[in-house]
Amino acid sequence: MADRKCIMLVEDTASHRKLYASWLKIGGYDPHVLGDERVAQRMAEELRPAAIIVDIRLPNISGLDVIEGLKADERTRAIPVMALTVLDSATDKDACLAAGADVFVTKPDHIATFLDRIAALLV
Repeated sequence: MADRKCIMLVEDTASHRKLYASWLKIGGYDPHVLGDERVAQRMAEELRPAAIIVDIRLPNISGLDVIEGLKADERTRAIPVMALTVLDSATDKDACLAAGADVFVTKPDHIATFLDRIAALLV
């Protein structure tokens, strides 16, 4: 569907990929799901998504490093980023925002608030 906005999701847990991709579809978005964060930068450059959701606890590269890389590159710097994590301390939130995340969301979230946060990223 041409009018659906592409949202890139970087998430290593299969059940979470399925859940958040289904929520994005329900919200009218076109999810592009990555199970391997090592290709996130290249895919962001190729896809030019409307927003990127990055899990913070990833197996190969920290989600913080993924976000920092996206925000350091002029080709992807302007793409809004949501940090999505089970980590919920103020320190974790500060670290995500310092890395360049535009919004910090703690798992599990609810579909309505999740979609509201995505919509807010896109304005």
